[in-house]
Amino acid sequence: MTEKQFLGVPNIDQIAFGAENGCEAASLLEGFWYKGKLTNLSYLEFLKQMPIAEDANPYHGFGGSPFRTEPGNFEAIFTVPLKRWSRRYGSVRDLTGANVNWLYNEVNHGNPVLAYVTVHFEKPVWKAYKFGEAPVNNHAVILDGVNDSQVHVSDPIDGQYWLKRDQFEQIYNARKMAIVIL
Repeated sequence: MTEKQFLGVPNIDQIAFGAENGCEAASLLEGFWYKGKLTNLSYLEFLKQMPIAEDANPYHGFGGSPFRTEPGNFEAIFTVPLKRWSRRYGSVRDLTGANVNWLYNEVNHGNPVLAYVTVHFEKPVWKAYKFGEAPVNNHAVILDGVNDSQVHVSDPIDGQYWLKRDQFEQIYNARKMAIVIL
């Protein structure tokens, strides 16, 4: 049986700021705000500090611009460079490869989890890039609530909502990429 927990992490609407590809930074900042960190830092200022990969490889930094989509680029930042950047501001742990129950356990202990999912929790659409394969509908959200049948997310595109656990788990399990904000 899963403990019932709802953290109430604040939400950032990345689209309102013109950052069509800024989900990882928005989700990370939401988690830091919840933990009482960077509360005086705006989302746009935070985006300016995000490391950009010169080779557009999301395993090295952000692969492009959060404000526009460029052909051939994969505008995202994956867990290793995101973790390095995050540690400038607070304590985080990479949960990549973790069973979804680890994520739920972190939420139950009061820690929001940045989870890599897909936009609108739709089936991943895979594409080959120079760095490897990734879903073109990549997205990151904050997992901040869980009960026996649902999870709650703070989604920088679609807002805050509950969805069925099995839907979240199916999409999360496609890559098993996450970072917990401690």
